[in-house]
Amino acid sequence: MKNIERIIKSFMIGIGVGALIEAFISLGIGENIVGVPEFVESLKPGSAKIVQCMVYGGFGLVPELFSIILKLKENHTVPKQIIHFAVLTIYFLCAAHYLKWFDGTRALIYSLIIFVIVYLVITFIYYILAKKTIDDVNRKLAN
Repeated sequence: MKNIERIIKSFMIGIGVGALIEAFISLGIGENIVGVPEFVESLKPGSAKIVQCMVYGGFGLVPELFSIILKLKENHTVPKQIIHFAVLTIYFLCAAHYLKWFDGTRALIYSLIIFVIVYLVITFIYYILAKKTIDDVNRKLAN
């Protein structure tokens, strides 16, 4: 049951992060976007946003399932982090291809750069939160 809660929570976080990134891109280009026009036109009217949100949810779901399967929550080592990054990058490339995010090599490279930056920011946030938790536990144990 605990794993199901973690999976649902991670899926929802993926949707939220994806929506925020999409909002920042909309601000950056100065227009409201629902998705790449080629992707939106390939689906029934009104369903593009739902499908897109499901794919965004996968960005939270895939690493969570991966960590549950391989028990990665504890003891993050460099090889585990590299594997985690590789799995998520593969998902990103599949999702980006499906959502038609890039139409050429240049767009692919820019998308990968943005993906790596977002991955590093999220990893850093998790590191800071974990460090704070460890410091709090150590402080309580010292008292």
